Amino acid sequence: MRNKTFFYSIICIFALLGFASCGTKKAYVGPRQDNASVATIQQGNHELTIGKKRTSESALLIQVDSISVGDYFKGYPKTCKVLPGEHTIEIRHYQKWNDNQANSAIVGGVLGGAIGGAIAGSIAEKNNPHKHYLVTFTTEAGKSYIITGVTNPETLEAMITVTNAENGEVVESSFNVKDSKK
Repeated sequence: MRNKTFFYSIICIFALLGFASCGTKKAYVGPRQDNASVATIQQGNHELTIGKKRTSESALLIQVDSISVGDYFKGYPKTCKVLPGEHTIEIRHYQKWNDNQANSAIVGGVLGGAIGGAIAGSIAEKNNPHKHYLVTFTTEAGKSYIITGVTNPETLEAMITVTNAENGEVVESSFNVKDSKK
């Protein structure tokens, strides 16, 4: 009996690791394509100094066209695959220096278990100031693109850029604010 339990435990661990290691999200409808026929969109990260404090910001991937790829509770993928063509990507511009609620979910989890952590995390998310942007640009098959939020440290104005991951060239794109949580 003990061997069976151990065996099933090992199978569950490997199954969970297999699901967790699915690194990229498919952000298109249809069968899986090979890498040469799709484009990759990546989350960009940027480090900066505000005042005397070193901090960072990220462009978290939320939605590609009408397909949801990430959110606060299930997490945000570092990359996702899209078919070639024009796409509108929704990102969450996460600014670490504005996240004054970061430890709420941890404290809620310690004090109230999983449910307490989920409630505290939900409250922290609603109270965390951030903006969502819609970024539109055209992708080509076999290429990789990085979306990055870059904030001016003096004015705190954000600029969203798209670059070609292979050569660092800026890709023509447009962006606008979808909504703002303050």
